Amino acid sequence: MLLLLTKLLLTLSACFSAINLIAQPIAIDSLENRLQNLPLDSSRVFLLCDLSGKYLTNQPPLSRQYAEEALSLSQNLNFKAGEMLALNRLGEYEFRQSNYARAVEFLTRSLTLAEELPDSSAMASVYRVLGNTNTFGFKQYDKALKYQLLALSIYEKKKDMRNIASLCGNVSWIYAITNQNLEEADRLARRGVRIADSLENDQLRSYNYNSLGLIFMQEGLYDSALFYLDESNDIARKITDRGVISYNNSIKGNIYLRQHDFKKALEVFSMAEKESHELNSREVLKDSYSGLSKTHEALGNFPRAYQYLTKFTKLKDSLLNWETTQKTLMLEHELNEQKRAVKISELEQAALRASREKEIYTAMLSVLISSLLIIIILIVRNNRQRRKANEILTEKNAEIADHNVKLKEANEIKDKLFFIIGHDLRGPLSSLKSLLGLVGRNEVSNEEFKLLAPQLNQNVVGISETLENLLQWSGSQMHGWQHEPVNFHLYPVIEKVINLFAEFALRKKITVISEVDRDLRVHADQNQIELVFRNLIHNAIKFTSDGGEIKISVIHHSDLVRIDITDTGIGIGEAQLAGLFDEPGIKNTRGTKGERGTGLGLTLCKEMIFTNGGQISVTSQEGKGTTFHVALKAAVRNVD
Repeated sequence: MLLLLTKLLLTLSACFSAINLIAQPIAIDSLENRLQNLPLDSSRVFLLCDLSGKYLTNQPPLSRQYAEEALSLSQNLNFKAGEMLALNRLGEYEFRQSNYARAVEFLTRSLTLAEELPDSSAMASVYRVLGNTNTFGFKQYDKALKYQLLALSIYEKKKDMRNIASLCGNVSWIYAITNQNLEEADRLARRGVRIADSLENDQLRSYNYNSLGLIFMQEGLYDSALFYLDESNDIARKITDRGVISYNNSIKGNIYLRQHDFKKALEVFSMAEKESHELNSREVLKDSYSGLSKTHEALGNFPRAYQYLTKFTKLKDSLLNWETTQKTLMLEHELNEQKRAVKISELEQAALRASREKEIYTAMLSVLISSLLIIIILIVRNNRQRRKANEILTEKNAEIADHNVKLKEANEIKDKLFFIIGHDLRGPLSSLKSLLGLVGRNEVSNEEFKLLAPQLNQNVVGISETLENLLQWSGSQMHGWQHEPVNFHLYPVIEKVINLFAEFALRKKITVISEVDRDLRVHADQNQIELVFRNLIHNAIKFTSDGGEIKISVIHHSDLVRIDITDTGIGIGEAQLAGLFDEPGIKNTRGTKGERGTGLGLTLCKEMIFTNGGQISVTSQEGKGTTFHVALKAAVRNVD
């Protein structure tokens, strides 16, 4: 398993190549044309480094040529920032050429300059490549993890969400490959998925799904592992990412081997072999050979098993020889660095002796300039007091600014509350007040009251639901969500909600069908989940015409339970789907009988489901109906 991460790094390289090739030709031509007219200054250095990065995956020799030209020009100009960037480009080039020792040499020089400048973004970039080099080249996973975490901490401070999602995947891969700290690996991978969803970045989503697959495989939860690997593959096919697909298939093959499903193992290993051979992903290819050998052996096809075992052994020896060569070069590099450190120490000692001699002369002169020093001390003390006063003033201004921000947020929440109260409660309350006034004045007969009772009940239920949503939402905005997840049976919760709206559904002649098992249990906050289904089932009834049907079905996974609420209603247009779960505002969508709604309930549903570690999505077609998909955690063992 320790080789899996190295395979993924090869896959990652292939993925970037595929993405860059789509849009690069036009951009590269434009950069080449600009280069012809630029003088030999810092702007030319930056353009050379940019071109080096563009050619890195599809024309490596040209990438190295531009990086070397940028390095030479930067040194001539004594342009440290350009020299740092050029060294970084050369380090990544050598890494992708599997010249790991040479890559470390360039990257170390680049890191030294980044620390001197200082440039934290450049430092993070170097840390990331050093992490990949130690993982793929030297298999020093502790050192690799250290570099990846350093890069992640820098991107966290800069709030660089794309790189944070990428590093979440890198770190969770290392934890999964080394079978350590799997709980933290799961947290990071799921965070990477959430960020990828917010960025609508399929590539990052695919990588982090792959991490979840690896984690579940290490835990022996093979069905969940296959589920996430299939999700990763579906996205990879969408973005034509063959490298990820080949890597995922090699992992799936190992899972099917463990499950003794040799037919499936043979199928996915064969696909992985074909893809990795075309992509020249040698680590994935080696694992595919090994898996095919074991699969054919299990099926009794010993000639084919021996054939693939021979291919595996040959490729393994080749990779091992190359790895040994790189480690030897790295040791030589480290020895040279040690010699250089000794020389630097000797120079520092000489400088120290010179410094001491200078101190003697300085002491002799100190008597002559003591009066000047007194003046300087007074000036410094005055400046210090002034600076301290400025700092206190700055802190007070910051406190005032923070208070103003909180006050503004509170006013915004208040405005939203007043808007919803006026928009969604005023009408039903006025109607209710009028009906009750008629009853109080005996202006309504018993027969008329029976006719008005359903409308009265609908107003009360609607007001109650809006108030409950309003209280929950305002509480979350002011204090954050408070939830207590437990194991509970889902069936009685669904039945309770169905009974709550039974009369509403009966008046519209809508059939509500529940296929929820009586024994099905989930792990979440029961009150929050009940509120979610109240909103979703109520919405389904509101937007389904008379005589329609609503079905509540369940799909089981090993650690997830997906509940689908499907109606035959009016459906939702594409424009509405895009912002369906956004924060509440002016949303005038009405039900088939003119029922009001602001979208507050759906906002609550999304926040509550995410708070409980679940997922919610919707599919719809105008005129044919809507399905809301709610995924919850299955009941946790040994938890009441």
